[in-house]
Amino acid sequence: MGFCTRSAASILLLFSLPLCFDCDLHIFLPRNNTQSVDGDALTALNVIFMYGKEKKDVSPVSLEEYSSATRRSNDALKCERVLVSGVSRFKLGSYANVFRITLAPSADISERLHSRIVICFHQNASLGLCQCQKDDWKSVQKGIWSSAMSPYRYGFVDVKFVGDVSGSVSVTVDEEAQVWRFLFLALGFFLLLLAPVISSWVPFYYSSSMAVGVLLVIVILLFQGMKLLPTGRKNVFYLTIYGSVLGAGSYLLHYFSMLVNSLLVNFGMSEDMHYPVSAYIEIDTSCLDFSSMVSALLLVGIIIVGGALGYWLVRKFVISEDGSVHSGIAGFVKWAMRLVAVTFIFQSTLDTPLAIAAVASCLAICLSITSIRNPVSGKKGSQGTLSNGPRPSSALSGSFIK
Repeated sequence: MGFCTRSAASILLLFSLPLCFDCDLHIFLPRNNTQSVDGDALTALNVIFMYGKEKKDVSPVSLEEYSSATRRSNDALKCERVLVSGVSRFKLGSYANVFRITLAPSADISERLHSRIVICFHQNASLGLCQCQKDDWKSVQKGIWSSAMSPYRYGFVDVKFVGDVSGSVSVTVDEEAQVWRFLFLALGFFLLLLAPVISSWVPFYYSSSMAVGVLLVIVILLFQGMKLLPTGRKNVFYLTIYGSVLGAGSYLLHYFSMLVNSLLVNFGMSEDMHYPVSAYIEIDTSCLDFSSMVSALLLVGIIIVGGALGYWLVRKFVISEDGSVHSGIAGFVKWAMRLVAVTFIFQSTLDTPLAIAAVASCLAICLSITSIRNPVSGKKGSQGTLSNGPRPSSALSGSFIK
């Protein structure tokens, strides 16, 4: 009971760590202080709060209106800075969302001048106005500039007009929902939870090894068989990718039919049976021809050979003498699955602190479930031992231990 209480408290603490940073979504134009953004500067600025999709027109002004320290040259430059800040981390509904920031020039700016509008998106509050590095500036492409950021972070958008450019640009902040990130979170959690079980499950190794063996045989046959085709080896990579990814589907059957037909023609067979398998859909035939039967037999043979290869690899290198998985291989697979699971969880959100908290919380939940399950099974085992009484022989006891 005490362990469960401590686990629950640790989970609540892990969830509350990234939520202590609270800020509202707003976008504002700093004019009084261009070197840093502190508390005094924020109170003197015109803050515009944005909820959902919001749009703001920005008109860069000449650097002469700012302090001379921000100027690096005598070129005619117009600059402006926009600060976009994220929502509170208490709003977990934005966990899988992103802020899409777009900038579009107004209609009064000619299209030929769009290349003179450059944007620098950064998160350095101490950086002066329009003082980004040369490689950090991005120009407007096809009348629009776009970038994405975490909904829980802040970002600075420095807009610079180079040369004789006058007008305004529209900055839009939109919150986009990416539901597929929740799928990544669920996959990561279940991989963490099932990693100890799957890593010691013998059928998992047999099925995965057989599938890999079939794909390996297909790749070998494709590389060797393409040498006999009239097209040579030009499309080997293309055919290999399709054959290994799509497996034994329609594409694979189609390519194998072409390969078998080409081989039959090279061996002097009749050309009447040289047509793709896909033609069977359009031609009403009463029976399969010799080419299709050879293709089907070849496909079955590939599956058998690949499955046998995978079975032999598992029996040779994975399974121990007592029929269980080698401890070293099981440990490696378990930690590999955990690494993949952590990667999935980190991809479930753009906010790094929240992703770290999600990983720690998932680990704590999985450890709590495992610790609760093991004592229950241990109690059942001890009760069964007491009720059954002493074993009749030590050999029988040793067999149960194995």
